[in-house]
Amino acid sequence: MGNSSLGTFLVIDDDESLRTLMNLILSSAGINSICVETSNEALSVLEEDGGTISGILLDLNLANSRGEDFLDQILTFNSDLVVFMISGCLSEEIEERIGDRAIDGIITKPFQTSELIQLVRDAVIKRQELITSREGA
Repeated sequence: MGNSSLGTFLVIDDDESLRTLMNLILSSAGINSICVETSNEALSVLEEDGGTISGILLDLNLANSRGEDFLDQILTFNSDLVVFMISGCLSEEIEERIGDRAIDGIITKPFQTSELIQLVRDAVIKRQELITSREGA
């Protein structure tokens, strides 16, 4: 599967340097990205999206909202989105805050570029296979 079929990722993080880094990493892997600072900006992008967004990289600690609460809003747009939570917190704390919400993974800062790219690729491919099998059933 070519990278162009991985769609576009929406990066939601209030840290400008991390948004820039995520954009560079995804771009280097041939993955499109849209980077926004706030949950309100993300909602606007999702409302206007024509189905190009395949996944979201969401900071757990946004300045204007809690990532786990915003996750509930995101999934009302498209429950087939690949979602990764990003945080500098320990994985255990993230898991506690996320609870039983369905996410595709947790990316803890600092992270390795190659690991991020592989996680994104694997999750999108897995999600595409799930959608295909569901549509074929």
